[in-house]
Amino acid sequence: MKKILAIVFVIAVLLSFAACGDKTPAPTATPATTEKPSTSEPPQQTVQTLTVAHKGDPTSLCHLTVTFGSNNGPIDNMIYDRLVDYNWEKNDVEPMLATSWEFIDDTHIKFNLRKDVVAHDGSPFSASDVIYTLKTGQDSGKLANYYGNFDIEGCEVVDDYTVIIATKRVDPFALYNLSNIPLGMVVEEAVKNSGTIEDQNQKPDAGTGPYKVVEWVAGSAVKLERNEKYWGERPFFDFVEFRIITDASARVMNLESGTVDVALDPATAQVVLFEGNKDFQIINYPTTNITTLYLNCTKEPFNDVKVRQAIALALDYESNLEVAASGYGTISDSFLPKNSSAYVAPDGSYTNYYHYDVEAAKKLLSESNYPNGFSFELLYMEGATFQAYAELIQNQLDQIGIKVTPVPTASTAFYELLSAGNFQAEIVNSSNPDPSIQLKFFDHRVGFADVRGGTGWKGPDELDALIDQANNTVDSKARKEIFAKISAIINENCPAIPLYSPNKVCLADNDLAGIKLTEFNDIDLSKAYRVSK
Repeated sequence: MKKILAIVFVIAVLLSFAACGDKTPAPTATPATTEKPSTSEPPQQTVQTLTVAHKGDPTSLCHLTVTFGSNNGPIDNMIYDRLVDYNWEKNDVEPMLATSWEFIDDTHIKFNLRKDVVAHDGSPFSASDVIYTLKTGQDSGKLANYYGNFDIEGCEVVDDYTVIIATKRVDPFALYNLSNIPLGMVVEEAVKNSGTIEDQNQKPDAGTGPYKVVEWVAGSAVKLERNEKYWGERPFFDFVEFRIITDASARVMNLESGTVDVALDPATAQVVLFEGNKDFQIINYPTTNITTLYLNCTKEPFNDVKVRQAIALALDYESNLEVAASGYGTISDSFLPKNSSAYVAPDGSYTNYYHYDVEAAKKLLSESNYPNGFSFELLYMEGATFQAYAELIQNQLDQIGIKVTPVPTASTAFYELLSAGNFQAEIVNSSNPDPSIQLKFFDHRVGFADVRGGTGWKGPDELDALIDQANNTVDSKARKEIFAKISAIINENCPAIPLYSPNKVCLADNDLAGIKLTEFNDIDLSKAYRVSK
């Protein structure tokens, strides 16, 4: 069976994308077989090792000194704790290093901390370390999107286990941001014991997480071991090894051969081949990511609303999801993904164009300033799924007289073009679950450089006021009502076209349990364990 499957993988890489049946996102991990593993934890074994096939080296093993990349998340999550943890099942935060918290006012939160936490080197964790972490992250200058809103001067150590965190402005998403992996706490004493914060990059020992670093061999592996001083439930595995395997097909092949226990970031065309295989499970989580076709509304023809609406109606969203992503995702009828805390379904009070209707698309285009069609270049970052979507868009818009030239672009050049506003249209995946961040792509007061893309679209005057209200409203119910009004305006004007929300998918041995999802849609293996077969 293994040899046959291996051959099938090779063939699958060469085949073009094809529809693969219904894969409605499940709220939890779905085993490849209908027989789900037991959720009870077995007695601890003598030696347990978890081996993970990972797509690439992290930028560093200390998140405070470098630009945080997607390769960092699954590893740093094992090494560092945050003040609060994210519960993906409840879509809410829960205690981690903080046992409780309260809002003093809209810009100050008081946290009560655990008293039994030490760094990997044994140094005790206290309130001053919280402010040290926030200040270090802010001073680095590379993590402004995570640390920029903290008012360091306004933060206060009340006592060793009580700290007040201040923000520069109202931040309705502050607790969720504090649950994010780049907000992992470090212990200042441990940093000083090793030298400087930069000395933590290769072999850190200032984190407080369930596993600590043994060795990092660049391009090969990151090796961890259980933190025996961990304050929480004893980690299950004695050792965890992240093996760097850059090719998606090779990661999957290593799983199938038994060389690794988990394959992160497999190609969706490969994942479908594991359906019904009792030896493995498909971890398949809906996310708050959304892949979007952004139109540069500062340029012709996309300054014409009827052109934008016609494009929205000409795309076959459901079929495109099946073909390009093998069905592993969901489509949205809003600029926000359906899993967003601010998502509001269209209520019929306005016209929504995010559905497939070719005849209506042709009619709108005929009423626009470009009744005979036009041509444009569509930028996308190199990758199989983006390429597939670009080609599907090309074919479908051709049916209404619009000629599209897909332009694959390396990531560095891609973001340079977007930041300069030097593009007509582009496909990008937005991964921040904070709806206020998503709003920036539609706020004309935020430049292309600040969001590395966006639309440049200026909506009606009332939109600016609504965006400001949403960003300054802490009450979740009131905030959602404001987002409903914002969504109605953006959705009807179509400055961008939501293509789909990709699921977070990985493959794993069928005897693994406790695999979760972080707030920012990384696979969380920090609480993984084996179940008895």
